[in-house]
Amino acid sequence: MSIAVVGTGQTVHARRRTDVSQAGLAREAVIEALGDAGLTMDDIDSVVVASGPAMFGAVNQPEKWLVDALGARFKPLVRVTSGGGTGLAGALAAMNQIKGGSARRVLVVAYDKLSEGALQASISTLYDPFWGREFAVGIMGFSASYWHARIARLGHTEEAAARVAVKNRKHAMANPKAHVKREVTVDEVLASRPLCWPIKVLDVPPISDGACAVILAADDDALAITDRPAWIHGMAYYSEADNGADRSMLQSEPLQIAAAKVYRQAGITNPFRQFDVAELQEPYTCFELSYYEGLGLCPEGGAAELVTSGETAMGGALPVNPSGGCMGANPIGATALIRLAEAAMQVTGKAGDHQVPGAGTALVQAGGGWANLRGVAVVGAEKR
Repeated sequence: MSIAVVGTGQTVHARRRTDVSQAGLAREAVIEALGDAGLTMDDIDSVVVASGPAMFGAVNQPEKWLVDALGARFKPLVRVTSGGGTGLAGALAAMNQIKGGSARRVLVVAYDKLSEGALQASISTLYDPFWGREFAVGIMGFSASYWHARIARLGHTEEAAARVAVKNRKHAMANPKAHVKREVTVDEVLASRPLCWPIKVLDVPPISDGACAVILAADDDALAITDRPAWIHGMAYYSEADNGADRSMLQSEPLQIAAAKVYRQAGITNPFRQFDVAELQEPYTCFELSYYEGLGLCPEGGAAELVTSGETAMGGALPVNPSGGCMGANPIGATALIRLAEAAMQVTGKAGDHQVPGAGTALVQAGGGWANLRGVAVVGAEKR
């Protein structure tokens, strides 16, 4: 069975969307996705809601709030949550519903209204209270340690990470849905205020309100809905140990496992050459460098050279994050689904001013938790 994205929608992302409630934010993305597919809620068999931890938006069991707002009364509806990777986990849940025969057309909507919740308090209490919490100091403390472990060993220098910020923020300028539209230079990134060395202010994405929605359908049903489906050639989502002491600080093992599985499904043997575009979820600039290596886009220790070469910028051999990635917008619960939606838009030629010409095959990476959940997907214009 082949499953495709047949419709996508996104809100305009912003620091504070005071014009809508959380339910209204999700509805905005859903209306756009339905319009893109030429469908109504009557055509949808099932709904998957994906959002961050309840404290992110300060609403418990938000899926119940969304039923009426989305027009989903009397439809199967389930919520999925796994931090920053929630959107991709929700898409995988929707795929499994279709594969299992319980639905033909599934709507996935992911969102977060971070301006209304207790983001830092939520992040700081994600960890094992005995073994993880003091070490983590929020996600930034762990991320700084993760980056620091790779600076000398793999050459993931502050300057190399700064080039990620420069690239992605420049790309965001062409994305009409992006929250942050401000170009920066390498020197500006390096001189920005230190937060938790080596992480600095301009290595960090914004905190955003936003939502994304996609509609999935299979085989002939997908082709009946649109003549330009974005076929999902493979998708996987893996996890590893919660505590940093129990895992590698050099590379994400679940990322490598997920990539190997999805590449087998999609027939990918030379990732850098076979992908035309990539959407990678970079919660800090340093992570994009790590993903280049974990996804096989370059050899271990080759990420700094790759980003410096310009080949991952627009016009390069493999543009990474033409949407701007997390540096352009970061509504955490929606961020992973945005990566999938953007990839689908690229291979169907719907990405507008940030379209990569001739993009036929796209790589998607997303993840969440305490940097211990990692997912990968491959999307293509052609059905396999």
